[in-house]
Amino acid sequence: MLSSRHQSVLKEIDAARCVGSWSTASALAAKLVKHGSPGHVFGSIVSSEAELEEYLAKVEWSPQEHWSDDGIMQRSSNGVRVTARYPMNISSSPKQLEALEKRLQKIGKHTLSDEEAYQLSVVTAKVYFYGSKFEQCQAAVDSLATTIPDEGAMSPVYVRQLYMAQMVMRGITAEMHGDMDTAHSMYDTALVALKERLSSQAALVVPRGSAAGAEKSHEELVNWAEEALYRRAMASLAQDNIDRGADELAVYIRVMDNVTPATFRVFRRLRANRLHMQLERQSIGTDSSAATQAKERVMASHRRQMALLKATYAFPRANEAHAEVLAEVDGAARDWELVRAFSRVESLRLLEVLYEAVFLTFNSPQVLRHLVHVLVRFGDYHEARLAFVTYRELVERQLERVKKALGSGSKIDSGLESVNNILRTVVVGARLFLVHLDSAHDCLSVVHFANDLIDDVEARDPDHQIIPPVPETIRAQVALWKGAAHGRLAQRSREPSNRADHHCAALQLLRQAAELNPQLYEAHYFLALELALGTRDIAAATAAAKKAAALDATRLDAWHLLVLLSTARKDYAKALQICEVAMRQSVWWPAYNESQPNANKSEESVAHSHALHDKDAKAPMGSVDAGMDFFGLAMTHMAIEGRHHGFDTSLDAQPRLFALYASVFGSVVAAGDESDDVASAMEAAGISIGLLAVGDLRTGHHTHPSHLVPSQASGRPSLARSLARSVFSKHTRFSSHGEYPPLPFSASEDAGEVADVPKLPDHPGQSDHPGQPDQPKRQRSMPHLRAPSGDGSVLSADIPTEAFFDKHGGGRSSTVTHMHSNRSVYSTAVATRQSHQRAQARRALCSLWLATGTAFVALQRLDEAGGAVAEALAAWPESPEALTMRGQLAAAEGQHVMALNEFHAAVALEANNIRAAVALACVEHELGRRDVALGLLKNITRAHGWCDPEAWYWLGRLEHELALECDSDARTQMLRRALKYSSYALELESSQPVRPFSILRP
Repeated sequence: MLSSRHQSVLKEIDAARCVGSWSTASALAAKLVKHGSPGHVFGSIVSSEAELEEYLAKVEWSPQEHWSDDGIMQRSSNGVRVTARYPMNISSSPKQLEALEKRLQKIGKHTLSDEEAYQLSVVTAKVYFYGSKFEQCQAAVDSLATTIPDEGAMSPVYVRQLYMAQMVMRGITAEMHGDMDTAHSMYDTALVALKERLSSQAALVVPRGSAAGAEKSHEELVNWAEEALYRRAMASLAQDNIDRGADELAVYIRVMDNVTPATFRVFRRLRANRLHMQLERQSIGTDSSAATQAKERVMASHRRQMALLKATYAFPRANEAHAEVLAEVDGAARDWELVRAFSRVESLRLLEVLYEAVFLTFNSPQVLRHLVHVLVRFGDYHEARLAFVTYRELVERQLERVKKALGSGSKIDSGLESVNNILRTVVVGARLFLVHLDSAHDCLSVVHFANDLIDDVEARDPDHQIIPPVPETIRAQVALWKGAAHGRLAQRSREPSNRADHHCAALQLLRQAAELNPQLYEAHYFLALELALGTRDIAAATAAAKKAAALDATRLDAWHLLVLLSTARKDYAKALQICEVAMRQSVWWPAYNESQPNANKSEESVAHSHALHDKDAKAPMGSVDAGMDFFGLAMTHMAIEGRHHGFDTSLDAQPRLFALYASVFGSVVAAGDESDDVASAMEAAGISIGLLAVGDLRTGHHTHPSHLVPSQASGRPSLARSLARSVFSKHTRFSSHGEYPPLPFSASEDAGEVADVPKLPDHPGQSDHPGQPDQPKRQRSMPHLRAPSGDGSVLSADIPTEAFFDKHGGGRSSTVTHMHSNRSVYSTAVATRQSHQRAQARRALCSLWLATGTAFVALQRLDEAGGAVAEALAAWPESPEALTMRGQLAAAEGQHVMALNEFHAAVALEANNIRAAVALACVEHELGRRDVALGLLKNITRAHGWCDPEAWYWLGRLEHELALECDSDARTQMLRRALKYSSYALELESSQPVRPFSILRP
């Protein structure tokens, strides 16, 4: 019977052994041995184990080297093979282990209690195990029972760890003999027995010696509970029981997420999580329902993987890449596509992974490539532009190395970006610049870079022995966006010859794209649009648009173009038929069709008010972008109805359109002007870049403050700019490795040159449509005060556009100032998808009211038309079209000065607005200023109004009036010009659509 003093010592020894305080355990055990107490044999066992553990704690080893190839699963004809390294052991037994063996053998000669015999056997087996004497180890543990011993007086708690050690060693020796079934049984039995002894709140895996466990290089060689969890899953996978193995591996990962310290076994967890993601990917396959169910697990796994990578690797030195980080980036992007995680919140989670990867890589184009794709999908086009510019700079540097390698015949570094990946990203960048940022020159610069790269590769490696050939699909995309950029420049050009060059280049490139990839929808659609805009070739445009609609019948823009082409042929019945076919196959048709056709005007206002103020309003039928296309087609349908059946019919359709507007734009308007960029979204979601740690995996999120550098262009927090400073700043480079960085990157601003193509006949280019500038910037409100450029005003500097403003009160500046707008007319929102949708919502509601006003004017209900125009200006105070219509109503009432003010304000807001400019010339004519009107009309028809029949008609009319006042010599020439202008106006009117083709500009 032990005394109370001895019992106290035994409890202290048990506690010290449990936490791995072996020096304390050894000192306490010495008290039992020293006094020759009844527990002296037990004290000798504890002293021997303490000596073993203290020796093992001094063994230097690298978890990364030991488990470098762990978790690799390969399937062959012989079955599944999973790499699972055995625990670190000492290949040749040192003298310390040999001395311990002899000491333990002497202890075994004493008379032992059952508890002492059990502990002696397990400790002896551990000495054999670490000394690589696995046969002796197996013999030592085979005689022991597989059930967990009862809690004894000597080690009531630590006996659980001894039991786990016994069972794990039995499992590992079974693995060495290829008996995976027995091994799995041992691990599973041990874990089940241990869980039964633990409370529900107790941790299953507890690293012994927290101070040692906190250092990755001094982790304990074996944690028996952790080893059992891990090897149980590996044994199931080795038996080709994939489902059970994946579940057991998930249990291991989940348990280790809550371990303390959080960095314990971080490298093995990295390998386990990678394997688990591979198994998850295989289980999903092509099953869409499985992908939906696994979406959250997949996204959480990648966030965990990035946290583990950050805990494993440090920021690399110059020209050093972490291949595993890059592999994780590729895997994350691939898995987001696999599970179709495309929502804004899901894209944010991928962006978190990508931005964190920047801190573990050095100048990696691979990470930036994925950033560009995801930022475009998310809808932060400003941030995507910053990422793309940086990506381009990095790949240009890499391409210089590739060129040198090709020139010298040396091997190309496998870690460089492939040419095809570069070209695919360039295509995304070209679309970003043209469609989302409205910058045709930047788009041309990008596609010229792509063409130069393709030509350079073909010249240096014509046989494609080193670099694989560029696929025709990529070549088609490059030609497509180059042609689309030329088409945009043709619309904006003020010089007829320059416009003809751009137009011919656009047609040539778009036809080339369609030939390279006949299945490319955009090639046929853009070709049809360019034929309609540039040459009014209605037949050829119709054929190309039909091909586009046949390739993808779900997209409404090709159908919309077919409708407008039919109206250009004055076949309104056919246009209505096409319009209804297209609308019926849209997901937005039910929202439009279920609207009450007989709603009165007050109901319209109620529906509109509900859309503006309902915070829960959503787009229930489909995406907002698809809804905007449908709304535009519905507006065209209403315009055709008015032209074909009378404007009373179009007024009857107004309630349905207002209801459709509420459905499409309700959520956009309700969101207000809240920030929708990536930085704001991440801040709202509690995501802070650069601060993700493995400890955050316990709660699933972290709340560290975010430190973002403001963009010089927008003044808002910019993640791309912050990351550029983090990666390239001298502070980061100097503090981490004592080096200074290269000079910061600067984007190339060179615009591409116009292709050398044959000229078209000398007639003027297409009118422009309002769009977003390349970067948010302050512009002068006076068009004729701007420096001359290709995108300048239709008004020349020598025309007195400020007529009557200073003499009569109000003036243009007053008109613009009192628009009751909540934002300055001189600034443009930073380019994001939601800012674009908000602008489209304002324009759509304004257009709807203007269409109503047009119908009222046609029905001679001018008072009601004025009310509709007022509603249009309330919806969009900066609308040039609304100001123009208000000016036309004023002119109809004989208020010419007021009309001039409205037209000047419209031109100030949109310098290329043809309707405002022509109306301004008409009022100047009414006021007797025919020379001013003639100058305006000549500038208009030479520039963006070359295809406007009204401009040519008034130009011909003014020439005719002036000819009648001239002498006979000049009269003949002027009459000929008047006849030519009038004939051209008649020709244009005969092919004029019910709405301009330019509304379909991408």
